[in-house]
Amino acid sequence: MTETTTPRIPRWRLISFWVLLVLLLVLHLGERPEQLGFIVTAFAGLPEGAGATHEIHMFAQGVLAWIILAAVLVQLRRPASQVGAAWVYGIGSVLAFGMFLLLADLPPGAAPVVGGAIVIAGLAFVAHPSPWRVRVTSVARPSRALLALTAVSAVPLIVYAAGQLSIHAGSGAHDEHHAFGHWIVMAAYTLLVVLFAAVAAWRVWGWRFPLWAASLMAAALGVGSLAITAVSQLSTAWAVLAIVWAVAFVGLGEYEARRDAVVTPRIPVGRS
Repeated sequence: MTETTTPRIPRWRLISFWVLLVLLLVLHLGERPEQLGFIVTAFAGLPEGAGATHEIHMFAQGVLAWIILAAVLVQLRRPASQVGAAWVYGIGSVLAFGMFLLLADLPPGAAPVVGGAIVIAGLAFVAHPSPWRVRVTSVARPSRALLALTAVSAVPLIVYAAGQLSIHAGSGAHDEHHAFGHWIVMAAYTLLVVLFAAVAAWRVWGWRFPLWAASLMAAALGVGSLAITAVSQLSTAWAVLAIVWAVAFVGLGEYEARRDAVVTPRIPVGRS
């Protein structure tokens, strides 16, 4: 294959890209940097008398916070080739923030902030230093095996998400979980697993990042459900199946990545 390149990426575009990524991280973590610690503190449980159990959605928030942080940090090296991570921080954030804007009972003045977060996440994806065709084109060809595993997971995960949103719609401000957006967090989390798995199965450039993101999120939900007794946990059977699916998905993906490494073309972009 003959490698083609596009002109060098303008400095102003790279600066805009990094400014948007920093703003996105501030919106994700600025007000609650302790989210990063939720992957540990959620297992300790809430203090006695603290009310309804929120540990599962706290744990999910922590896992997602680390995934978004990692998706931004991998852009430090050859960002033009990190298209899969761009889908995670960009489109993933648009989906999560969008669900909160549409469905959550936001406090006064919060709606413009969440709306701004959606715009910034979208712009951060648009500003990514890779050609548009690269962002939606498979690096070689889509993986039928990974697509099949994605479809298998999509049914129970979408049903779970729909159930969480149904509970949210049927509850009110008197419900602690409703006020904290618990049900929306869990619905968004599981839908993101499906989204990231689909992007990995489509195999855009840098598809191994969403491969690992989807697998880690599914496995974390299973492990959290087995180790934490809280609202929204999976049953033991479903938790084990989530872990098994995660191992199978990442294992198959890594096998295909190594098998196809010798025929994978370089991304057709200029220096960044």
